[in-house]
Amino acid sequence: MKSTSQKQKEFQTGFEQSQRTHIVMVTNHGMHNWNIVPGLPDTGGQNVFVNQLSQALADSGCRVTVFNRGGYPHPTTGDFREGILYRDKHQRLVFLTDNTPNFIPKEQMAPHIPELAQSLIRFLSSDPAPTNLFISHYWDGAEIGRLCACALNPTPLHIWIPHSLGFIKKQNVSPEQWDKLAIDQRISIEQTLCTEVDAIVSTSSLIMESLKNQYKYRKPVLDLPPCIDTDRFYPRKIHPENPIWTYISQHCDLSPSQLQSKKIITEISRTDSTKRKDVLIKAFLKLNKDFPDTLLLTSIDPDEAVGRELMHLINSADNKKNIAVFSNVYNQLPDLYAVSSLYCTPSIMEGFGMSAQEAAATGIPIVASNRVPFAVEFLMGNRIDKRKLDGKNESLLIGEGAVIVPADDAEGLAEAMAILLDNEQLRLSMGRAAYRLTIPAFSWKDRIKGFLQQIKNLDSNQAVCGKPDQP
Repeated sequence: MKSTSQKQKEFQTGFEQSQRTHIVMVTNHGMHNWNIVPGLPDTGGQNVFVNQLSQALADSGCRVTVFNRGGYPHPTTGDFREGILYRDKHQRLVFLTDNTPNFIPKEQMAPHIPELAQSLIRFLSSDPAPTNLFISHYWDGAEIGRLCACALNPTPLHIWIPHSLGFIKKQNVSPEQWDKLAIDQRISIEQTLCTEVDAIVSTSSLIMESLKNQYKYRKPVLDLPPCIDTDRFYPRKIHPENPIWTYISQHCDLSPSQLQSKKIITEISRTDSTKRKDVLIKAFLKLNKDFPDTLLLTSIDPDEAVGRELMHLINSADNKKNIAVFSNVYNQLPDLYAVSSLYCTPSIMEGFGMSAQEAAATGIPIVASNRVPFAVEFLMGNRIDKRKLDGKNESLLIGEGAVIVPADDAEGLAEAMAILLDNEQLRLSMGRAAYRLTIPAFSWKDRIKGFLQQIKNLDSNQAVCGKPDQP
């Protein structure tokens, strides 16, 4: 069996000898790797999207280099984030460095961008692979790309995928947080980017509307929603002897056999106040009193301030034994979805809602806030029933594959989950509908063809798709 270093050397040789179109992607914040650890700071759906897009581009006949900020040890593995990691002979990850040897939150990234851009310029200037196309992610990756692209000769086409926008975030967080989150600075950078990049990619109608109405963007807008790795996420039966039961048991006070009689509610995302995990926990604690056979699975980083508050909330509860908390669940994620009765996301700040999409592709129904575009726009189908919330002017919206709840309403969230748990036939039919509304509409194989054609329509000289190498 070949060692890791031998495989890396072979991948390097294959990448450098390839004549494929070379696409550079910059995803600057978070702790990017080929295996994403959900729940780490600033690390989540965007990182998953980048890896899946990279694979789809490679499958279409391109070679891809992904750049991410490194220069510090990974918090869970201890591995120093530096150098180049090859996924295969068509994909590599390169760590950029600056003079700060530790993780930097995305809100504090702006002062580091010039150094990171210079790091990227140095690498690409000496790289034998010519840069045919630039795809940048989020505002910080786009700003690095903007500074770098104009320094290259010839200047590559620069396409920006924002994933979210400052104006949207400003509407969804309280004014007292604006300075801490550097939102106005972010908006200013985004406004400059709108005039500098060649095209922007919208991943949801929410972003499309904000670009046109708040940023007054009039250049081309390309369409590429997040898609599903159908080899990883699909409906499946979980055998009683499956290791996933032992894994969950290690994170709570229940045995594997006890777990199999539970109705499991799952939420996996990074530890951030906008995910409203506190609202979910409060809703679950209320629900659990009426449905004692329920168990909540959620991801929390206890080293984050938000994470410490969440753990205090859990540990203060009488029924805390019915909550299992995870950190790194990348490998177990498909099976976690599959053992779940429903997926619940009360997030108030989503560019799309990839975790809900993954769960839907596994065949389970979704409970989401009205700020999760995927659930609101794609899982409601042709049938929407309204159910008035007690003593409130707002309603739950019950669609074909999801139940939509007003943002920050813990009682409404508990009621929505109860509707599904109290009616097994409804829950199963909504799970089937969630799958039907997700697959094949959001499969990478079909979507990437249209995306590459949109790029070619921008510039007929951009040969961004070729024949995959022969094995």
